Amino acid sequence: MDFSKIHISADNPDVLPTLTYVLDNLQAVEERHAEINSKPTVPEYAVSSFNHKYATLNGYKYHYVEEGDPNNETLILIHGFPDLWYGWRYQIRHLVKQGYHVIAFDSLGSGESDHPRCDGDNYDPYRAKNLASNLIAFLDQKNLDKVVWIGHDWGAILVWKIGMYYPERCLANISVGIPYSQPTFEYVPAQVLAQHFPQFRYFCLFQTKEPDTWFEGDPKKFATAMFNSVYGSGIGTSVQEKQFYIDSFSQTTLHGAINYYRAVPFNHEDELPFVGKPYTVPSLQIIIEKDPVVTPALMSLYKTDTAVNLEKVSISEGGHNVHTENPEGLNKVLDDYLAKVFDKKN
Repeated sequence: MDFSKIHISADNPDVLPTLTYVLDNLQAVEERHAEINSKPTVPEYAVSSFNHKYATLNGYKYHYVEEGDPNNETLILIHGFPDLWYGWRYQIRHLVKQGYHVIAFDSLGSGESDHPRCDGDNYDPYRAKNLASNLIAFLDQKNLDKVVWIGHDWGAILVWKIGMYYPERCLANISVGIPYSQPTFEYVPAQVLAQHFPQFRYFCLFQTKEPDTWFEGDPKKFATAMFNSVYGSGIGTSVQEKQFYIDSFSQTTLHGAINYYRAVPFNHEDELPFVGKPYTVPSLQIIIEKDPVVTPALMSLYKTDTAVNLEKVSISEGGHNVHTENPEGLNKVLDDYLAKVFDKKN
């Protein structure tokens, strides 16, 4: 079989045919993954080895993992799509060893956090300003004044928004793989982006109701196809770890996670008061040179002139999921930047 057809890329941009191809060739995909990454998870990174907690934030239950001394500097990690808190497993353990207090959430709509459905056109639970408000409520509950926010993919987008809405609650923000996108008066639909970067056709589809009907609405089929596509022939996520993702999203569906895409037009409306205003939070934008989705060419198109304290750094190895594919490289970048934030010597 052609393993290049199981991943979304500019050369293979259509989501449903890709996921269908994965299911049609599932045995071969699973056998290939087992050849590459069949080693069992070491105990240090087992799901059960982490400290699991829950909080009610603005009426929604959130699941999170908390590690390290609460008296130390706090870092909050926010995952992307399709992911869970578990995507940060290598960073959580590493950053705690560096002396930080680390919290990683299941974002609303994923994992053990609540999954509000949006069957009409009201996506308020997933508007960035409301998601940001939920996490600020968490800081209030924990009596945390300011923290460092670290996000990947959709989590990075939310981190940028937290810095816009609540700069006073941010020591610094770190974005893994997603550019700073300053607010504009003009709304640019995803279809326009997809004309130039065809890998973003998935973004357009996820803004519709269509994905809720895929695979006869069977969440296990959808999850099996999705996570074998994302992890099935790459490094960094074992067969056992992939199954954790499949089991989790088979129980919850991907509806909530996909609602982040559907809420994008409403996010644009919410951001209009911030057009032209400076983005003051000290920030790090990490560029993943081999990311097949958010490519360096795409990132270079985003203007950052309103960001007054922005650093950029590139990581040469690892793809879109660099946090699992090249954790050592990402951890080194995080160490270096955090040392500057907290005036430490490595």
